[in-house]
Amino acid sequence: MTAFTDEGSGDPVLLSASLGTTAAMWAPQRARLRTGRRVIAYDHRGHGADPAPPGPYDLADLVHDAVTLLDSLEIESADVVGISLGGTVGLALAAEHPDRVRSLVTLNAPAFADDPVFWRRRAAAVREQGMAVATSGLLDRWYAPAVAQAPTALVQDTVDGVGRLDPAGYAACCEAIAGADLRDRLAGIRCPVLAVNGLADAVVPAHHARTIAATVPGARQITLPGAGHLLSQEIPDRLHTLLTDHWTTAAADRKATP
Repeated sequence: MTAFTDEGSGDPVLLSASLGTTAAMWAPQRARLRTGRRVIAYDHRGHGADPAPPGPYDLADLVHDAVTLLDSLEIESADVVGISLGGTVGLALAAEHPDRVRSLVTLNAPAFADDPVFWRRRAAAVREQGMAVATSGLLDRWYAPAVAQAPTALVQDTVDGVGRLDPAGYAACCEAIAGADLRDRLAGIRCPVLAVNGLADAVVPAHHARTIAATVPGARQITLPGAGHLLSQEIPDRLHTLLTDHWTTAAADRKATP
């Protein structure tokens, strides 16, 4: 059973985390959103409190977990927000189960694996040597320089949490990333999509957000100068505004559609 948090009430929001993090990474968004929305944040398989079934995994497995969670909570559809791997899962969810996604926001999300060999090697190294392989230099990769040089308690805990993950589950999710390629499915997505990327992101190149915005019908891209990979923790107020504006526009578009 997928581990998750379920807070607040109102229209549901599903928060899908990055590789190496858990629902705890979404603390700033959960605090801001739960006053007016039902906010569900969950752990990918093999992360946090979620069990690690035998790998390897593929993207379809991670999408299945999200659908199963929505089913268990009797949620027909949700506004989905995904960061990094979570955004890739959100794109696949919107493509394969369009009735479950009211709108989608991707944050520094890859539409495909730029270097599948890297991810397969990372999976093998973690299995052989443990999570220390994945934690080296992580603070500088995940965050913009100003944040990395003076990390908050949440930022430090997010980075430290990687070392506590199940190596088998983390490695299997690396293999899911290695096999992911959504480029031929993006054009079939019909929900409103906003692709956000940070210019200081050292993990996912900006061309992914451009690909999403150029291929998904009606999708928009917003580039945030100075923001790093886990921008949800760096600029929570700015992100909250982007989310609520996107949902307001999406709701207006739904009402205007006959």
